[in-house]
Amino acid sequence: MPHERLVVIGGVAAGMSAASSFKRLKPEAEAVVLEKDHFISYGACSLPYYISDDVKDVNMLLSLTPKVATEERGITVLTRHEAMAIDPSKKTVTARNLDYGEEIIFAYDRLVMATGGLPVRPPLPGIDLDHVFTLRTLDDGIQIKKFIDQWTSFEPCVGPQCVYVNPFGTQKRPMRAVVVGGGYIGMEMCESLRKRGLEVTVFEKMDRVLGNMDISITAIVEEKIAAEGVVLMKGVSVEGFESDGDTLSRVITDKGPFDADMVLLVIGARPNTSLAVAAGMELGAAGAIKVDEYLRTSIPDVYAAGDCAEATQLVTGKKVYIPLGTTANKQGRIAGENAAGLNNAFEGIVGTAVTKIFDLEVARTGLSPLEAEREGIDHFVSTITGRSRSSAYPEGKPITVTYVVERGSGRLLGAQMAGAEGVAHRIDTLAAGLYNRMTIADIARLDLAYAPPFATVWDPILVAANVALKTLQRGT
Repeated sequence: MPHERLVVIGGVAAGMSAASSFKRLKPEAEAVVLEKDHFISYGACSLPYYISDDVKDVNMLLSLTPKVATEERGITVLTRHEAMAIDPSKKTVTARNLDYGEEIIFAYDRLVMATGGLPVRPPLPGIDLDHVFTLRTLDDGIQIKKFIDQWTSFEPCVGPQCVYVNPFGTQKRPMRAVVVGGGYIGMEMCESLRKRGLEVTVFEKMDRVLGNMDISITAIVEEKIAAEGVVLMKGVSVEGFESDGDTLSRVITDKGPFDADMVLLVIGARPNTSLAVAAGMELGAAGAIKVDEYLRTSIPDVYAAGDCAEATQLVTGKKVYIPLGTTANKQGRIAGENAAGLNNAFEGIVGTAVTKIFDLEVARTGLSPLEAEREGIDHFVSTITGRSRSSAYPEGKPITVTYVVERGSGRLLGAQMAGAEGVAHRIDTLAAGLYNRMTIADIARLDLAYAPPFATVWDPILVAANVALKTLQRGT
């Protein structure tokens, strides 16, 4: 009698988590992972630090190799195999071996869609020129770093008439980089590119960086990147790219042309759902694959997880598309468990994220003021600036904390922070508060740890809660 088989399409965060949890529960069953790239299970969030050369070896970004997955976990990992079609009636997946061109049909008992997300690439003139990069995959990071390395690598020059030469010219000068998009990745890449000696200009269509975050936080970020030599141009729309010969030379905007040697296009991600649509799966929030709380799709025995799938925002109870690596790993694990016969629910997310922008830590959880407004929630915003350590202890840094609070109930809807230290883990306290539907009064009563090297006796979290509580009680 043939073994039960799970097929997973996609071998990065969600896909390998699904295959691994399935095999833990059903070691006698077969798990096959189809991944069109060369790599599986890598840390895409570390790509800016690889490009900046903080991470020297690309292998440090690999959490798992196909060899280890096969030998230690019993998972059949087929890299360079692209899933081309799903037949739900026959319960088969047709895949193509990209190295040899042959097609293979895999029967499945359960299927997990972990096809991930794709970078948004609008159909602008010149978008396919060399040196217009996106940053989504490990290969993207490798190509960007290779280009910067080549630009800064000149052949030795000896003699009165010689010139320094690299593959892109004979003049030693900083590369002019344009970052299109002022979100998390765009801001992280400002630091990476400046560390490599590049001139950096950011074009952001909105009136602030970091999308929907409150201006109390984004103003701090904008001041920081300016101090680090980054030119930020807000309210600018990119309309295309031009070249001199085969080489990118200009970015065309509604404010005129700007010289550029490389462009990094980081304006968001969209779910990779072409296979799902062709197979007849229903789509949900932002065009992601629609799933229930058990991560089941609209097709029997097919699950979806990670950046191709929607999730429930616990603050609003509505479905959203927020592609994050943490969510992908958790959803993948539960999808694999349920494919193995369990009935575990993925309750949802609150959208917690943290980023490092030069020496700033910037974090958020829950709803921003703009998101609360879009949801029609009556709310107010409260902001304070505290300190990361006791004033009697040296080296403490300012921390700005912004709360979004529902009027009437006093429920915490969201929080944002920025500071040189102490932000990354404080935001987790507030994420737990959102998960448990705590009010601002509940937050103010939290028993938080105190010692001068780590916090003030009234932690910034508590100070912010007390200030917001007074606003709530005044009813203003």
